[in-house]
Amino acid sequence: MATFESSLKPRLIYVFAINDERHKDCLKIGETTLEEDCTNILPPNDAVLNAAAHRRIDQYTKTAGIDYQLLYTEMTLFLKDMKLTSFNDKEVHSVLIRSGIKKKVFDTVKGANEWFCCDLETAKKAISAVKEGKKSLLPGEIRDSQNPIIFRPEQRTAIEKTMKQFLKGSQMLWNAKMRFGKTLSALEVVKRCEFRRTIIVTHRAIQTRKRF
Repeated sequence: MATFESSLKPRLIYVFAINDERHKDCLKIGETTLEEDCTNILPPNDAVLNAAAHRRIDQYTKTAGIDYQLLYTEMTLFLKDMKLTSFNDKEVHSVLIRSGIKKKVFDTVKGANEWFCCDLETAKKAISAVKEGKKSLLPGEIRDSQNPIIFRPEQRTAIEKTMKQFLKGSQMLWNAKMRFGKTLSALEVVKRCEFRRTIIVTHRAIQTRKRF
């Protein structure tokens, strides 16, 4: 692992999403300072980086009661040609814009200018492009797929409690109202538990799922 010495605090890029209709299919790509003493280049999504990103995001989401999902973190320091180099979030934004990725504009929110209509893989490719000295992405590097499903707090609680229950039993009752997202949450339990055969019976249809 590479080490460095600097009088400046290292920084990191973070990517997160908000699970509501207004922020659908867009991601926030920001930057913050790593307050911890760190002399190593940490790998992406390291616990230290994630904690720093959460602290920063909480500053402008917690008071508004906004639930978000942190998707990716990466230090802005990296080695290139045996030299320590850095980049910033504005360079990542520039790659996305030059690649034809549109910004998500929120007219009523001042300063909300770091939201882009792209998926996580495209955002990560833009970060890699900056590190490689590229100004934009190739058409084949831009994905049209959906971002990861972001479960609401009550859904995450149901999923986690069910997985714990399945360690000691085979039954779990969800007393959930309509529109809770029971089918989607159940499929997430199936995926995490790696069940090979599943039948989900709903009031509309019978869905079967094999081999996740």
